[in-house]
Amino acid sequence: MKFGVFLNQYYDEAGDFVATDLYEQADLIERLEFDSVTVGERHVHEEGFVEPLTALAAIAARTDSLTLGTAAMLPALYNPLNLAEQVATIDRLSDGRMSFGAALGYRARELAPFGVEMDERVGRFLESIGLLKQFWTEDRINHTGDYWSFDDAFVSPRPDDIPIWIGGHADIAIKRAAYRGDAWIASASSTTDDLTSQIAFYEDALDEFGMARENNDVILMRDCFVADSVSEARSKIEPYLLNLYRLYARWGQTYLDEHEIEVDYDELNEKFVIGTPEECIDQLRTYAELGVDHVLIRCQFPGQPQSTTLDCLKRFGDEVIPAFR
Repeated sequence: MKFGVFLNQYYDEAGDFVATDLYEQADLIERLEFDSVTVGERHVHEEGFVEPLTALAAIAARTDSLTLGTAAMLPALYNPLNLAEQVATIDRLSDGRMSFGAALGYRARELAPFGVEMDERVGRFLESIGLLKQFWTEDRINHTGDYWSFDDAFVSPRPDDIPIWIGGHADIAIKRAAYRGDAWIASASSTTDDLTSQIAFYEDALDEFGMARENNDVILMRDCFVADSVSEARSKIEPYLLNLYRLYARWGQTYLDEHEIEVDYDELNEKFVIGTPEECIDQLRTYAELGVDHVLIRCQFPGQPQSTTLDCLKRFGDEVIPAFR
């Protein structure tokens, strides 16, 4: 199993978080021999949010071995040629370490400033993913589509290989990941029962399209904290963690509606990997047995101190990862 860190990008009202905190985290993550660092995408967030591609370019310059990924960006919002150039540049700067994770997006408030309607998401997403692949692999592109047209366009120099990770929760999204991507990013909302059926569905889709399972990872993000006990872990992060889920509820995040739950630790508990190193190892082994190949841990939440985050990363690297190596 591979392990990565899903970095915090949220500023907070108190102003405790600064973007350069990510440098210190990335340095430690690489020293601890994690496999990846990933970032997400958010727009029109009142307190502020770190833009993902700029952040990855900066981290690329400070690291040597970590896979750099988006988990995920919203390609429907961008001109595909410009996006292809930006991602390819990070891949060059990092000596081929870039992976591009993509999703549809679920907030009309984030799409509208880019002139994108909710009912255009799928069409734009599919057209953009197809164009990104072409720009990264073909000499010249001539394309007339529903949303973009290109005449003799190209990216130069082209990258050698940028894996495309596709996120999604519904069956059709999982099948789309099998057909169009190199990995499936399982929904962070998925329960263990969900993952059992979803991974089986993904594997069946790979078989249907003649693709090898060993070449197509299942990626899962989990909120995580390692401490001497569950109660200590909760005392360190619970206020910050639940505040983030309150934001999700405000934004209409589907997990809370689909599972008819409130923003409450006990009701959300299945989404967390929290406790002693041994307890975290046991939970992660469950995901490995289900077929998860790459776990992204998120251990910092809006407003949470940097020192607490670094402590968790160090314990995870020193006391959890070795059990899987």
